[in-house]
Formats: sequence, structure tokens, C-alpha cells
Amino acid sequence: MKGSPTFIKKWVLWIILSYVFFISLFLVFVFIPQRNQIFKYKTEKNLLEYNYLKLKNNPQFLRSIKDLVEIAENKIYNFEWFTFYDDPNIALYDYLENLSSQAGIEIISIKGIPDKNELYYLWEVKLQGDFKNFVSFVYLIETGKKYLKIEEIEIISGEKGESFYNLKLAGLRGIK
Repeated sequence: MKGSPTFIKKWVLWIILSYVFFISLFLVFVFIPQRNQIFKYKTEKNLLEYNYLKLKNNPQFLRSIKDLVEIAENKIYNFEWFTFYDDPNIALYDYLENLSSQAGIEIISIKGIPDKNELYYLWEVKLQGDFKNFVSFVYLIETGKKYLKIEEIEIISGEKGESFYNLKLAGLRGIK
């Protein structure tokens, strides 16, 4: 009879441990994922309700969507601005002439370069002027609204502080 109380104690201990094990499995694999999923759905529901009320009660929201579309259209225009002109060379000349007059530098020539991959228009632009004005001109190109990429810069020193500059510019032909 001595063996039977220890057997019962071991049996009760195993039963308790097995219950703890199965309850832990249930919590980890069923209860916690369900709670997380419910929390996710509540968050989505609250966001949808917020957006619905925003649309329903606020006419400014619709105006802001219109403004956002206009901004996107302007960005696309500024990337593809050469496609809106009959001659991209004239468009580039007009744009650079405006920038050069702001920067105080003189455009000597603009020459188109054939591009093999037909993704970009390429030009070689020759300039003359003061280095400070050239830096200002490059800054105006880089910060301008219209997309132009400076591929290369070459500086050739001249007399009396005047230098010559060669730029290789690229502009998108159009987004495909």
C-alpha cells in the first residue's frame, strides 16, 4: 500500500502538468492569434469610419484630393516637359536662356547629341562667365521645377576671370 499513494501523487501531477501544457498550447496557438486578429479588425474599422466621416462631413477633403491630383499632374508635366513642345531643342533653349539671365552667365551654344537608348534627349551646352555665376546657373538647373539631369561638367579657365564651361544635359523623352 505504500506504492499506491505515490502512484496517485504522480498520476495527479501528470494530469495537472498535461492540463497546463494543453492550456498553454491553446493560449499560444488559438487565443492570442484570435485576439491579435480582432484588434487588427477593430483598427481597420475605426480607420474606415474616420475616413467615411471625413468624406461625408468635410468638403475640404474633396478639394484636397483635387489639389493632390493637380500636384501629381504638374510633376508629370515637369518630368515630360519636352513632349509638349514641337522642338525640344527650342524648349531647352528658352528654359536655359531664362536661367542664364537670372544667373548672369552667357550661353555660347547648345548642340543636340544623338542618344542610343532613346530614353533621354542629350545636349552639350557651352557657357561663358564668372565661376560664381556658373555655380548659380547649375544651382538653378538642379533646383528648377523642370527635370534636367547634368551628366558632365567641364571647366576651361580663360582670361580676366572669365571661364568657359561645358555641360552635358539630359532630359526625359517621355515616360513609357
